[in-house]
Amino acid sequence: MSVFQNSDFAERLIVARCRAGHTVRSAANLIGVTAQAYMKYEHDKAMPDSGKLLKFCREFDCSMEWLLHPAPLDFISTEAAPNGRHAKYWAREAIAELKEQGLLLTETNKETNK
Repeated sequence: MSVFQNSDFAERLIVARCRAGHTVRSAANLIGVTAQAYMKYEHDKAMPDSGKLLKFCREFDCSMEWLLHPAPLDFISTEAAPNGRHAKYWAREAIAELKEQGLLLTETNKETNK
């Protein structure tokens, strides 16, 4: 069950984390919680306190207004997106950066790691 009815906080938190190029573990370390506690935020099972929300905003470079906005993410319009770019582009950039750094396994480097 969601902490907030119709909450899109978890989805926005995932997008912000990916955009910032963090793994769940690195994001948890930045905020000062365990990876398990952090996953509860991303699965909408718990809500962080105000101090942690401020850390999220600072570390993930997003506003609290955007992070807590009750509307679903708009993957079509850039009107409400931070910096005029919507979430799918943030996620694509984060994935590309992780691949470049060798932190994300692709089919090609899965074969070379065997």
